Amino acid sequence: MKLLVTGANGFIGRHLISHLSQAHEVFALVRDRHQSFPDERVSVIATDLGSALEPNDLPTKIEVIIQLAQANALFPDGANELLAVNTGSTQHLLDYGRLAGAKRFILASTGDVYGRRFGPCRETDPVEPTTFYAVTKRASEMLVQAYSGYMQTSVLRLFHPYGSDQSDRLIPRLARAIQEQKAIRLHKGDRPHLTPTHINDVIIALEGAINSSYSGIVNVAGDRVVSMRELAEEIGAVLATEPLFEMDDEDSADLNGDNALMKQVFGTWSMVTLRDGLLHTFKREEVGECQAHV
Repeated sequence: MKLLVTGANGFIGRHLISHLSQAHEVFALVRDRHQSFPDERVSVIATDLGSALEPNDLPTKIEVIIQLAQANALFPDGANELLAVNTGSTQHLLDYGRLAGAKRFILASTGDVYGRRFGPCRETDPVEPTTFYAVTKRASEMLVQAYSGYMQTSVLRLFHPYGSDQSDRLIPRLARAIQEQKAIRLHKGDRPHLTPTHINDVIIALEGAINSSYSGIVNVAGDRVVSMRELAEEIGAVLATEPLFEMDDEDSADLNGDNALMKQVFGTWSMVTLRDGLLHTFKREEVGECQAHV
């Protein structure tokens, strides 16, 4: 199968391409033309997704497009880049896919689109994005859904993916704070309550989306709901360092996803436990290779 993966040199992209290239012909879109991948079967295409796509740079025919790209920019100074990469490039890729005969388009979105709420987020819940980043992702979701008459479309709302070689995200930031003995601020009720998802499970869900006939929105979330305190304590246990906390009186919404539909659509598998995922993330223990059960 011929697959095009954007954001290929990002955290999820690197893991996904390493897995998919074992069985598929993969075209990897990257910004840096010097980016390479160990597998020679991966064709690297350098392009700036902040600008209009150049069709001549892309395969004339493609079967599956996986849109992982997102801008690493801050609002408001980076608003134009966020909109161009997160939303504009999705539209360009959808139109390219239509013309190139794509059968499936998969968008990696975020649980942030649900906005401020308490308890688990379900796909049937209304969405009320409260940040510019979440707005760009929600706009991309709507664009993808608009093309559902031309190809099968899937939107995967990811909840805190984590794993080895990740930087500047929640779990690596917490680990750094714990190691440096900096206090972690907790809001009322030790919120937010989260459902971190190990990268192996994210890859299995993405592969499930490639092979499934399902079109629609699916949460990709871990099995365990943890408070911020519990997450920090789990990280501290793996690092053998007791975390420090400070409390405040602020309210904080949750960001945890119900994964029942994910299991119904893509099948069930033994998801990586939080403890095992953290052990692997911080090189204390290995976890098995991804094997989708779909």
